[in-house]
Amino acid sequence: MDKIKDRKVLIVDDSKLMRLLLNNIIDSMKYFSEIYEAENGREALDLLEIKKVDLILLDIEMPVMDGVEALKEIRLKHDVKVIIVSSLAQLGSSYSVKVKQLSADGVIDKPSGAVDPSLAAKRGNELREMINALFD
Repeated sequence: MDKIKDRKVLIVDDSKLMRLLLNNIIDSMKYFSEIYEAENGREALDLLEIKKVDLILLDIEMPVMDGVEALKEIRLKHDVKVIIVSSLAQLGSSYSVKVKQLSADGVIDKPSGAVDPSLAAKRGNELREMINALFD
């Protein structure tokens, strides 16, 4: 897929390692011209006031402002696609139901516990396919 020069993505996760892993997955797609990062929902909302993005990869469990609260605010103010990437979003969980009610465009269940470097292998293809489907 050719790089789309004006597409931008925001990765929101309190784990620096998880942001790096997601950044690597996104970068490998050659689909986005810029990748921004935030450590929590509040930082993400602040960044969205000055940057327009096309996609947000959003964790749920974060300090300051969690992903559910951030998603509520994002949906009120911004027209952007949001994929939840969280160990709390397992199929059928209350969080999975809640973020779908809040119109998340997709949900990826990342491995729980310590940040797992195998995320790229386990969920990378699923994430790439979801992103391709959202922008086709």
